[in-house]
Amino acid sequence: MSVEGAHHVTVDTVVSASALDGAQTFTASAARARERLMRLPAVREARIEITVPDRARISLSERAALGRWVAAGLEWFVDAEGVLFASVDPHAAPELRVTDERGGRQAGDRLDPALVDAGLKLARLGPNDLRADATSPRVVLAAGANGLVLRTAAGWEIRFGGAERIDEKIALAKRFLRENPQKKLDYLDVRTPDTYVVSPPL
Repeated sequence: MSVEGAHHVTVDTVVSASALDGAQTFTASAARARERLMRLPAVREARIEITVPDRARISLSERAALGRWVAAGLEWFVDAEGVLFASVDPHAAPELRVTDERGGRQAGDRLDPALVDAGLKLARLGPNDLRADATSPRVVLAAGANGLVLRTAAGWEIRFGGAERIDEKIALAKRFLRENPQKKLDYLDVRTPDTYVVSPPL
């Protein structure tokens, strides 16, 4: 048996999941093997070729990790479809993190892709994008109405709400911070991108 395309999962895991090792060629089912492999969260697609007398070839297309999703102390990789999965390679995802405070998650869970995209956009922001005291920014998905929040080591935060119109919200936050580089902040709320709320008030 040969296995191609395995990076997030081990070859042994693929062989075991396929249940093809030792199977009789005439009774082995490529369709059933594919169905079993597709249950592995890191696998996006699988192709299986079974040939006489006793050869099986498995080709995997694995999920491409866009970032990391942290929930209940566990860190998962996440792809563009919002699927959470684990990997045997801890370096196989960008160092972009969103911490989900809404509760635990498990491999195979599927999140709203727009929410994942918005969260990772925020995770790319740094002091150069915002202002000098926006140090060690950390993106969280809060359990309440604040939604996506970017928290800084300086003790203030930006509240973005949901994923809708995220680019406009980011632009509004950048503009406010650029125009108020020294203002003391508790929070900047841009959940409605047509206006903002700031504490303490201007």
